[in-house]
Amino acid sequence: MSLTIREMERGEDFAEWFTDLLQREEERVGEPRAMDEHYLVLTNEIGDWIGGVRYGLRGGVAQLLDIAVEPDARHQGHGWRLLQAFEARALELGAHVAEFWTDDLRAEPMLLASGWHRLFTRSNYVGGRTWYLMEKQFEAADR
Repeated sequence: MSLTIREMERGEDFAEWFTDLLQREEERVGEPRAMDEHYLVLTNEIGDWIGGVRYGLRGGVAQLLDIAVEPDARHQGHGWRLLQAFEARALELGAHVAEFWTDDLRAEPMLLASGWHRLFTRSNYVGGRTWYLMEKQFEAADR
């Protein structure tokens, strides 16, 4: 038998097959295995996309993976709106904690004021820069 490991190409059905495999394993062992990936989209009044969030949820942990706003729509609070929407959606889906990595601490005072804290610092990480793991624990009353 000849075996091959390769990168999955776009459009292949492997992702669905793999998610199904993880879900069956999750049912077998009774613990979360697969990460549910979600998107939140920010649109303007005519429905054009101006920003969004990609996040994953696994075992009650919501991980903000990416957040982006079109360059011409920045500095208007859209990133903050998207972060708040991520928190709200994570709570709706039953998360007990939310987290994300960042290499930019300019918003840290606002994050601290809204319940986030710096959990971990990792030097020489992505791009050789220092990155910070931010976390927010949700109280039982929040859920």
